[in-house]
Amino acid sequence: MDEKIDILDELGEKTGRVAWKSEAHRDGLWHRCFHLWIVGPVQGSDGPHLFVQRRASGKETWPNRLDVTAAGHLMAGESGLDGLRELEEELGIVVGPDEVTPLGTRRNELEIPAGMDREFQDVFLLVRDLAPSDLRLQEEEVASVARLRLRDVEGLCEGEEVHLEEWADGKRQASTTRIEHFVPGEDLYLTRIARAAGEVLNGGGAGDTFSSGPPKG
Repeated sequence: MDEKIDILDELGEKTGRVAWKSEAHRDGLWHRCFHLWIVGPVQGSDGPHLFVQRRASGKETWPNRLDVTAAGHLMAGESGLDGLRELEEELGIVVGPDEVTPLGTRRNELEIPAGMDREFQDVFLLVRDLAPSDLRLQEEEVASVARLRLRDVEGLCEGEEVHLEEWADGKRQASTTRIEHFVPGEDLYLTRIARAAGEVLNGGGAGDTFSSGPPKG
């Protein structure tokens, strides 16, 4: 779905210009997005888990690839936490602003079929245990949600094949995956998210996970 978004400069500041998302992608214009990662606390000997989504087969960019738990573009005039609506829309999970931990803003450029996607991504972490019955997937956006052991992320990013459990339609299915099955460029991103999640689960702060600074309004 196309939507009006704020156009930013290379430092992430608003330029005062508003454009359609499709135009921003076509022309490689900087804009702001929302990313939320969910980590499940320790469950038996498997330890904590990172939840990722599999993009729907009908998506224009990176269909069927694994990706951040929930994400979306921030519409014109919105700030970072307004993106929490994406979690409810995509996964059917309602979360309050006080439940998430801000991890900063990630600056990312990625070539896509429609052009060049240049994003400042406001990144947040949510600690919550999930079950298949908790999810109501948005069919046109999300094919499934996968549960990946946090301790396997480093090996995954180094090229290893790892196990995951995929959830769709209230059912569980065991499978394996490699980093090539993720949206390109998410190897180091996954590593940094996994480390931040480990720190939060151990009772610490997330630290300066992303150097672009905290999410801006």
